[in-house]
Amino acid sequence: MSLNSTSLLLERSASQFTGKVLFANPEDSFPLTLNDQAESYVWCQSKTTYDQLSKGSLDQDRIIFSEVWPQSESEFDHVILYQPKAKELLDYLLAVCLPLLKIGGQVWLVGENKSGVKSAYKKLNTSLENVGKVDGARHCLLYAGEKQVESPAFNYDSWVKTWTQDVAGKTITLKSLPGVFGHGKLDVGTKLFLEQLEKHKFMSQVCDARMLDFGCGDGVISIWLALHTNATIVASDDSALAIASTKMSCEANGVMEKMSFIGSNGLSKVKGRFNYIFSNPPFHRGTNTDYSIAESFILGSKQHLTLNGELFIVANDFLRYPATIDAVLGTHTRLNRAQGFAIYHARQRKPK
Repeated sequence: MSLNSTSLLLERSASQFTGKVLFANPEDSFPLTLNDQAESYVWCQSKTTYDQLSKGSLDQDRIIFSEVWPQSESEFDHVILYQPKAKELLDYLLAVCLPLLKIGGQVWLVGENKSGVKSAYKKLNTSLENVGKVDGARHCLLYAGEKQVESPAFNYDSWVKTWTQDVAGKTITLKSLPGVFGHGKLDVGTKLFLEQLEKHKFMSQVCDARMLDFGCGDGVISIWLALHTNATIVASDDSALAIASTKMSCEANGVMEKMSFIGSNGLSKVKGRFNYIFSNPPFHRGTNTDYSIAESFILGSKQHLTLNGELFIVANDFLRYPATIDAVLGTHTRLNRAQGFAIYHARQRKPK
C-alpha cells in the first residue's frame, strides 16, 4: 500500500508526530510508517483502508472500522485529518476528534489543492489557535492548529439528519450522517431508479428472493425494496458512516427483520448468491474519480447472481458500463435514459 501525495507531504513533518497520534480518516499506510516512532491509532470510515491497515503492525485494539471513535479513549497528542470530499464531513470529524485531543495538542489537516483544503482549513480557526500553513508540495497543502481550551463533548444525535421522502409510491423516513451519499436529499439517479423498479410487476410478487443493495448509502433503495417485497435484503457499503445510516433508516421504517448489513471492500465480504442485485455504484474514491470500483462490482456480480438472477444499475449515462456488463453477463437492456442517467438491466444466463 504505497503512500499517496498527501501522505508524502505529511512524511516531511513526521518528526513532529510524537506521543499518541489519531488518524481520523486515513487513505493509505502512513499510520504504519509512523508507528515506528509514535503510537498510531486509526479510525477508518473505509472498509478498504481498514482491511489493508489491519494486516500491518498495529495492535488490533488501536484500529477500528466505525462511524465514531470511542469517546472514552485517553487523550491524543495529535489528530491527523485528510481533507474529505464532502465538506460537511470535515466538521463531523473535528467534532468527534477535538474532545479527544489534549490541551496543547495539534490538529493536522492535509489535502490536495483540488480537494478544497485551501478554504476548508479555515474551519480550524473556530476551535483552535495558531492555525496556519505548515507545508506545501506535490499539489498538496498541510495546515495545523493547536488546542488551547476544552472542546464541547461530542453529541452523535445532533449530527444525524432525518427527513421524509416520497418516492415511487412509498413514504420513507431517512437518516444519514455527513459524508454519506445522498446526505439530506434524494439524488436524481436514485429517484429515477426506484421509479423504474416500481414498473416491474415481479417486484410486488417476490417472497423468497434474496437481494443485494450494493453501495447502500443512506439505505433508501434497501428500504424501498423491503417495503415493496417480502425478500431478504443485504445492504453493503465500503463506508462505516453509510452502514450506520442505513441501519438507522431501516429502524425508522420498521424493516430491520428483513435486513442484514455488511461493511465490504467491493464484494469481498459479500457471501452467497442473490436473485436480484441493485446498485447506484460509486465512481469516486475520496476526491478522485475511480471507475474501477463500479467495474470491479460488475465483474464480481456474476459470482453472486443465481441462475436467471438479475442485475439492475443506475449510473451517469456517460459512464461506459454497458460494455462491461455485456462482457460479464452477455447482454444488457437499457431500461431508461433521462436527466443525465441511464438504468441498465442484465440477467445471469445458463452457460451454453
